[in-house]
Amino acid sequence: MKRRIFNLSVWILGLLLLSSPLPAIAETQIKEEIVPFAGPPKEWTIYPDSAKVSDDNKHLAYVCRLKNKFAVVFDGKTSETYDGISKESPYLSPDGAHVAYRAIKGSKWYVVRDRKEGPAYEMTSSLFFSPDYKHLAYIAQKNNKEYVVVVDGKEKPGYSGVSKNNVLYSPDSNRLGYIAIKDKKLVMILDGKLSPSYDELSQFIFSPDSKRYAYMAKRGGNKYFMVVDGKEEGSSDAMGVYAFSPDSRRLAYSVKEGNMWRMVVDGQKGPAYDHLGNATFSPDSRRIVYAAVKGKLSSMIVDGNKERSFDELMFQGFSFDSKHFAYSAKDGKKQFMILDGKAEGPYDKMDKPVFSPDSRHLAFRAQKGEQWLVVIDGKEGKAYENVGLPLFSPDNKHVAYLAQKGGVWVVVRDGREGSVSYAWLAALVWSPDSAHLACLGGVSNTWKVLVDGQTAKTTFSGFLGLPPLVFDGPKHIRGLAMRLPGQELVRYKLTLP
Repeated sequence: MKRRIFNLSVWILGLLLLSSPLPAIAETQIKEEIVPFAGPPKEWTIYPDSAKVSDDNKHLAYVCRLKNKFAVVFDGKTSETYDGISKESPYLSPDGAHVAYRAIKGSKWYVVRDRKEGPAYEMTSSLFFSPDYKHLAYIAQKNNKEYVVVVDGKEKPGYSGVSKNNVLYSPDSNRLGYIAIKDKKLVMILDGKLSPSYDELSQFIFSPDSKRYAYMAKRGGNKYFMVVDGKEEGSSDAMGVYAFSPDSRRLAYSVKEGNMWRMVVDGQKGPAYDHLGNATFSPDSRRIVYAAVKGKLSSMIVDGNKERSFDELMFQGFSFDSKHFAYSAKDGKKQFMILDGKAEGPYDKMDKPVFSPDSRHLAFRAQKGEQWLVVIDGKEGKAYENVGLPLFSPDNKHVAYLAQKGGVWVVVRDGREGSVSYAWLAALVWSPDSAHLACLGGVSNTWKVLVDGQTAKTTFSGFLGLPPLVFDGPKHIRGLAMRLPGQELVRYKLTLP
C-alpha cells in the first residue's frame, strides 16, 4: 500500500485573487477539529516517508528512531525497540485493523504482526497479505540452506529455494500459491499440493472469482505451454502476458511462432504480428482489446477488428459500462484521442482518457504549442500553462481540474476559475453528493485545505495518505497531517455548514 506525503518544496508566493470566483463558504462557518496522535517522546525521530495510512484516514503507523534503536508507532502506541526495521515497513491493512513489520535484532530477523513477534530467522522476505488482510505469508531462511513459507505463523514444508516474487493469495483470500525449487526443478505449490516439475515456470495468476488459475511453463525441449486449471495446453516458442476476464470465464495470452506473435482468446488464435501488447477485457468481459505491431506501425485490435495504424499507441481505457473504448495515439509529431474508432485532435501531447461515472462523457488533458487544456466531449477548454487530469463529479454533472496560470495554480470547475490561487494545488476531491469540491493548497513547504474556493485557517507542513483528503459524508472532510512546528502528527476533521 504505497502512500505519499504532500510536503513539496515550492517558491514563496502570496495568495492572488482572480476573477470569476466559485461559490464560497464563509470562513467563520468552517469548523476545524485537530486531535494529536499520541506518539513517542519528543526526543525520538519520526520517519514521515515510512508512514502508512488506512483508507479512511483514521489509522496511522510509522517508524521512529532513538539513537541506534528503532520502533513502530501504531495509533499512538510505540512497539518494543529493534536494531533495525525494513524499509518497506510497516504494513497497514486498508481498514487499519492490522499492522505488521519486519525487524532485526542482533543477526536474526523477525516478523511482528499485531504486536506479536514471530520466530527468529536468518532472513525474511517482504510480507504477503491476503486481500482481506486476515492472512499473512512470508518466505524465511533457516539453517542457512532451507527456505520455508510461513503462513499465519506456521511453517510450511521447506525447499532449497522459494521465488520471492511469486507468493500469491487468491482474490477471495482462501487460496495461497507459490513457486519453489525441489530437486533442482521448479514446482508450484497451490493449496498445499505440488504441481509436476518444470524447467521453467512463470508468475501464475488467479481468476477474479478465485476458482481458476493459469501459468506458463517449460519442460525439456524448447517449447512453452500454458497450464490452465492444472491442464497443459498449447505449444509455442514463447508466451507473453496472460489475463482472465472479470467474469473469470475467458482467458487471453500471446504466443510466439517463429518470429511472429498471435493472441489466443478463448483457445482461438488471432492474426500474426511482429509484436503484441497485453490483452485487456472490458468490465463486462464481453470485449477485448490489445495493441499489435507490424513493421514500424502499431494498431489497436478492438473486438478482433484492426483499427487505423499509428507510429505509437499510448494510454487506453474502457468506459465503466463497457460500451466505449478510447486510447491516445501518436502519428508523426501529432497525437490523437481515438474514441470508438473516431479520432479527436491533433494535439502536440495528451494524457489518458477519463470517462464519467455514467460513461456518457470523455475528458482528457492535451497540449497545444506551449499551453495545456482540457477537452471534454470534443470541446476544448481555456488554455493554461499546465493543467491536471479532469475529475468528474459523482453525479456526472460537473468537471473540475487544476490549472496553472501566471506561475500559480487555480481550481477550474465547469470552466470557471476559482477565486484563490496557490503556488501548488493538489489532491482534488468531490464530496459524495457532488455539492462540494476540496483540495490542498501549498506555499513554501506549508499546506492548507481549500473547500469551494475558501481557505481553512490551519496550516500544516504536510498531509499523509492517498488520497490525503477523504470526504466522510457530504459535509465532513478527514485527513492525517503534520502540524507546524515540528513533526506532530494529527487527525484533521473539517465540517462544512
